[in-house]
Amino acid sequence: MSYAWLGAAHLLGAVLLGAAIVALWLIDERIRRATDCGTIAHAGRRADALGRRVLMPGVLLLAVSGVWLVASYYGGWRFLRVPWLAGMAGLFVFQSAWANTVTHPHAKRMRQLLAGTRDVDPITPALERVRSEPLASFGQHLEPAVFVLIVALGVLRPMDWAVVVLGCVTATLLAAAMTFYVVRPLAPSSLSSASVEAEGGS
Repeated sequence: MSYAWLGAAHLLGAVLLGAAIVALWLIDERIRRATDCGTIAHAGRRADALGRRVLMPGVLLLAVSGVWLVASYYGGWRFLRVPWLAGMAGLFVFQSAWANTVTHPHAKRMRQLLAGTRDVDPITPALERVRSEPLASFGQHLEPAVFVLIVALGVLRPMDWAVVVLGCVTATLLAAAMTFYVVRPLAPSSLSSASVEAEGGS
């Protein structure tokens, strides 16, 4: 297959993966803000469908075309000497491993806790604990940051390992900052105490 066709397939895979990551991030935000089991269950079903129809085709297309490009045009294993290319490949593998070890098991636990609930049922303490797990929240923000970094490496093609490392550190710190902002226990406690005081005064 020619370089042009492989490049087009790789670009299509990147578009599919990027669209899926953005859509899943929005779905995760809806789950985080939900106040009933029905909203979470509906969002979870949408995420599952998106994963099957968009995410997985994008990942497979990227993997196949990427391996083919490396084998045919970048000297096989010699690509490890090219910082931007090795960085892209390493981040892609890391992102896939994170999804299989953190994201998917977290979604499975959510589905198990939602089994047997009704749409109008309030969120149980157990479901809330799983929903607000810091590691899952960190991954929610890390995946878009890593994808942006992968695209940036492919576009800018830096030949300095320091630039690749700096990009990884920046993406990690950005995801950590977003996670801290999301999971910090600030508003709920103050609001609950204020509502209790208001009820007592009335």
